Amino acid sequence: MTYSDLFGPETVLLNLDEADSSDVLLTLAKTIVSLDPALNGKADELHAALLEREARGSTGSQGVGIPHIKMAATNKVTAVVGVHSEGVDFNALDGELVHVFFSVVRPEEGADEHLDLLRWIAGIAQHEDFVSFSCQATKPEQIIDLLTELSAA
Repeated sequence: MTYSDLFGPETVLLNLDEADSSDVLLTLAKTIVSLDPALNGKADELHAALLEREARGSTGSQGVGIPHIKMAATNKVTAVVGVHSEGVDFNALDGELVHVFFSVVRPEEGADEHLDLLRWIAGIAQHEDFVSFSCQATKPEQIIDLLTELSAA
């Protein structure tokens, strides 16, 4: 399995229009919960954990945010990607608005695999055209194709 295999049409949120970073994180949390039955009923807990993670230091830079946490309640890695064409103030390290959000939830164990996944996402995010191509996508499959293509680069 490659990391791009974690993403399917149900994991891609196009046209996010939330007004602030907290609302974006809540939407990402609700989507993750809908994808992992073990997290059923835990959207508020997941949202709070993502907010806490970002309060420790923003994961945003170069137009991409990567809020990620571990939760004991799950036994699998779940990842989603959301695109906000207008961008959101995410307290990014470079001061820029964030347009693309990857959110990852993983079990307590498996830290090495988790770090490899975050490195993969960071590598994709650093591609000079990733954010602009993501913001132009009109179908989830276009984001998935972009992730697959940039994985091979």
